[in-house]
Amino acid sequence: MRPDLYHIGRSLWQLVARPYPEDHTTEEQRYGLQMLWWDGLLSSISVAFFADFETLYLLALGATSGTIGARASVTSGVALLAPLAGAWLVSATGKRKRWVLLSAGGIGRIALLLSALAPLIIVRSGPVITMVLVLAAIRAFMGSVSVPPFNSLFGDLVPDAIRGRYTGTRMMAASAVTVITLPVAGFLIQSIGGVGGFQITLFLAALFGFGATYFFARVPDVRGAETIATAASGFGEGLRHFRHDKTFILFCVINFVWTLGLQISAPFFSVHMVENLGFGIDTISLLATIVTLINVFVVRYAGNLVDKKGAQRVTALGMLLVPLMPLGWIFARTPFEVGLVRVYGIVAWAGVHVAAMPLMLRITPPRFRAQFIAIYNTINGVASIIGPLPAAWLYATYGFNSNLIVSAVIRFVGAVLFLIAMMRGTFSEGERLEIRVLPSALTRG
Repeated sequence: MRPDLYHIGRSLWQLVARPYPEDHTTEEQRYGLQMLWWDGLLSSISVAFFADFETLYLLALGATSGTIGARASVTSGVALLAPLAGAWLVSATGKRKRWVLLSAGGIGRIALLLSALAPLIIVRSGPVITMVLVLAAIRAFMGSVSVPPFNSLFGDLVPDAIRGRYTGTRMMAASAVTVITLPVAGFLIQSIGGVGGFQITLFLAALFGFGATYFFARVPDVRGAETIATAASGFGEGLRHFRHDKTFILFCVINFVWTLGLQISAPFFSVHMVENLGFGIDTISLLATIVTLINVFVVRYAGNLVDKKGAQRVTALGMLLVPLMPLGWIFARTPFEVGLVRVYGIVAWAGVHVAAMPLMLRITPPRFRAQFIAIYNTINGVASIIGPLPAAWLYATYGFNSNLIVSAVIRFVGAVLFLIAMMRGTFSEGERLEIRVLPSALTRG
């Protein structure tokens, strides 16, 4: 019998369009999950076109390693108070989707487009670099503004029972489309050559980003504990709750240490591959593609693990494994060796990445979720500002190996602190009951 091509095609389409879990959801929630799914896919394509090449773009424009380090601090600095601004907007207006669309989905992606056009607007190298850095700072600010309202909306839209699997599936899809996109981006940069190749990829990143904005605009506006506008009084009340929440304060302190460790080495991996190891754009693109392909499989497994074993256990295991990754970079010299280290890093990080959202939603009170997440991101922002400054000095004075060793030590301290807190039952005691969203509590917006 001839295969039924229609049903085969339909099955394949379903695999692409709706591979995530839908148990414990209403009809309106399922619609929201699908719009969020397409938003995630297009956003991932957008990011893949520029994220791994942004540092190289600055180098092509004539930036120095010191400028690269300063860029990380500048973008973190301007975004420091952005999460609190996003949380205040939620508290004052009771709206969440609106601010995501306006900030990261609107102004942030316009800044990305202008980054591609910068060399056409300004001829001289120095001012072009400055313009790209300013636009990157604007993009970082807007992205940070959107985090609290997005996570708050996500918490009310996605049921607790499927958060790990849904997040894992989104990450799996993000990795899959990145595997396809990265070689295309690398090919365009290599074949066009010079600054022009980076401009084309940035333009495509903006184009797909605006497509993602379209789908996010169709996500239902979920009514939850934070959708009642309470203006400044509600914002102040949230801050008072935070001051008395020892569980969340401890969580923020641990993540401050962890983020500080990351920032000691994070800004210089691409610079190290270009300046110290002599890798070309094609090699860097190939390595990024390989590790992203591995990530397709591991994040899906990590999502299942989070729903079965709990976000805090998966996070603890991942945090203990991650510090070994920077140590591996010390001995990696060839593309093959770097590839092995990066694959290990992908596996070690998978649980931490997938569990981050479910864990955060579990230990934040639904009524003040946006504010708690904003405070968390602001504290991490301080670490992101502090970290790159000594990191740049270490890189310039003692070489990248010093960054890697210091980073590994600080990451391990953060991992041990989290493990001790988990074993003492700190985060279990801090879990809150989630607000159950009734079908009537969902509206299209």
